[in-house]
Amino acid sequence: MSAGHAALERALAVSDSMLAAARDGRWDNLPALDAERQPLLHAGHPRDGRSRELLQQLLACNQEMLDLTARVRAEVADALSRHGYARHALRAYVDLAG
Repeated sequence: MSAGHAALERALAVSDSMLAAARDGRWDNLPALDAERQPLLHAGHPRDGRSRELLQQLLACNQEMLDLTARVRAEVADALSRHGYARHALRAYVDLAG
């Protein structure tokens, strides 16, 4: 690890931890990890090939996290919709039986 790339390399390691947490459904861990990652992303770094490589890996990691988030959000929306439909059906049944 070179001194100039240390912040980006650490940011990538934290991003990998975030991705692992997201894959495992440990969503509550993400805010603390992101708070650790943000200053690392804003630290200066050389404008060279290694930085570009690290940034591309960070972007790929972020994209996978976004994809996981979108999938889970859709699953939650679907579950809430089914719950709402079941509640509505139950209410209609109770009203008819009433």
